[in-house]
Amino acid sequence: MHEGHRRRLLEKLKSGDNLFEHEILEILLFNAYPRKNVNPVAHALLSRFPSINEVLHADTDELCTVEGVGENVALYLKCIGQCLDLGNRCEGFAVIKNIAQFKDFVCARLNGRSTEVLEFYLMDKNGKVRRIFSFSDDDTGKVEVRPDEITKLISVHKPYGVYMAHNHINCPSRPSASDDDITARVILICNLNNVRFYDHCIYSDTDGVYSYFLTDRLEEIKRGNGGRFFGL
Repeated sequence: MHEGHRRRLLEKLKSGDNLFEHEILEILLFNAYPRKNVNPVAHALLSRFPSINEVLHADTDELCTVEGVGENVALYLKCIGQCLDLGNRCEGFAVIKNIAQFKDFVCARLNGRSTEVLEFYLMDKNGKVRRIFSFSDDDTGKVEVRPDEITKLISVHKPYGVYMAHNHINCPSRPSASDDDITARVILICNLNNVRFYDHCIYSDTDGVYSYFLTDRLEEIKRGNGGRFFGL
């Protein structure tokens, strides 16, 4: 019977319904008790401690005094509490306020790579990098990403804006025709999803970073080449 109860709670979580505090704690306990009804344990914990936060930050020995809680479960709950603390201290990968900061960020990300990598940086409206998606074919000379993969990551994560970057191995950073093509495709996908596209930078160990925005190549592509990709 508890398997059906688990499915109902997970469906509530998935659909975004409001969950009671004991239901949230039950879901956390699912992994600790794969085949056990965790409802009594969740209620016992919340009878001892005033909130989930107190449960997750309680002393391990005290957790073990609650009926149904052993050392492994206590350590599991304590680990979740430490993850929450770590998350509260982290503000994201970086804050990027201008193209100069983005170029520095690209250098830090792509310096020393032995294969070509294409990365997308999904931004919030305050300039924080919230997600990074990295693509590589383990090839020193190329990397290919399908348009539907780009469309999916943008439509699913709904960023405020997007930066992209990739590296050239043992050759200058000046863009190729295929670099222009992928840039035009990403611009189109961003436009269709009402997402801002800020820049595409190319990093090279030989001559630094090329910026589509700073060289006005971004505007040239928007005016001249973007329209031919509406068949995506």
